[in-house]
Amino acid sequence: MKSSVLGIGDFKPSACLYWALANKLVIVLTLTIPVLLLVVFFRPFRVEDLGSALSAPSGLPCNNNNNINNRPMTDENLGGDKHGGMVDVLLSALQTDGNPHIRFYQTQTVPTFPMFVCENCKCDICDGVVGLGYFAPVETSIFRHILGGNGGCHHDDAGGGAHHHLQQQQQLVVDVGANVGYFSAYATALGCRVASFEPNRNPRHYLEASAALQDPQHHTWKIYPLAIGKEEKRVNFTEEESWGVSHITKRKLMEVADQEVEVVLLDTIVKEDVLLLKVDTEGYEAMVIGGSHNVLKNHNVQNVVVEVKNFNEHDVRDFLFDLKDSGHFTHVYNYLEEYFKPMDLSVFSLDQATMYDVTDIVANKRYEEELKHEDFWFCKEPFKSLNV
Repeated sequence: MKSSVLGIGDFKPSACLYWALANKLVIVLTLTIPVLLLVVFFRPFRVEDLGSALSAPSGLPCNNNNNINNRPMTDENLGGDKHGGMVDVLLSALQTDGNPHIRFYQTQTVPTFPMFVCENCKCDICDGVVGLGYFAPVETSIFRHILGGNGGCHHDDAGGGAHHHLQQQQQLVVDVGANVGYFSAYATALGCRVASFEPNRNPRHYLEASAALQDPQHHTWKIYPLAIGKEEKRVNFTEEESWGVSHITKRKLMEVADQEVEVVLLDTIVKEDVLLLKVDTEGYEAMVIGGSHNVLKNHNVQNVVVEVKNFNEHDVRDFLFDLKDSGHFTHVYNYLEEYFKPMDLSVFSLDQATMYDVTDIVANKRYEEELKHEDFWFCKEPFKSLNV
């Protein structure tokens, strides 16, 4: 007598069963394939991606909204100091708190340049580069105006030896408060030598990675993990939620210090002419200029671009006067920075910026006349196209 239990050998699938299984497979694939594509093509930057970035013929295999293609790192394309320690820097960045999403972008500036940014950190510069392809369009245009073209980063100078001659031809830009390195990278792309100062360890990872990408042998772009002040000492540093407003700890506010940083005088490091000194130090700018007395007095600093907090207070107005006087600047401009305003930088000019000539107000200490904005440009040549 046959058993009433269906055995394996007795199982004969029908056409209906095949059809049902096929339908389930189609549904599963329909749901999973888009997810897999998103994971592969739109995932955050990983260290494994460096192989693709550095072995691509152009060295710049991606542009905005596209990640680097995934190819494994190899000792051949990442070995030794070929890329200025970029791998170690990015590994350090990946190990910081918050699971940072590191991405590699080509900016939409003129000229364009590559840089590393953090997509999910509290980084306003990163947000600008990711969302618009640039940050601070007016200051970016001032950099281009000063550094680009004839008389900018390159100038004729006789010197001995090819490397010495190259460095003499490239004028110096000093970036105090470099953050993730946007303006330093732009100055490098425009052909200048750059000295970047950034005491905050978090954005400095990205600054160092971008520098290693553009100048792996560290010939033209030097980075100093230091703060600039008017006396040498070690001080506490407060890391705010947003990298752009982190600053040296102010004891009177009972702030909590997150790290200790070294303060040096700019005079001890820079001993030559400077085409452009940029200062963005969240209220510490008077200390920076105080430590730059010899640079301003004994060398030709042609331009200073500085963000100044509380710019209408009398002691701050005194600082603006002292800066103009000590640097022998003939013109002072006060401008409105529109950080995240969408625009085409290839056609934007400083004529379109909101900018005021405040030379007379600063030079004659006319405190009764209020200044309008926190960003200032000190220079020795008039901006002839100024439209106020």
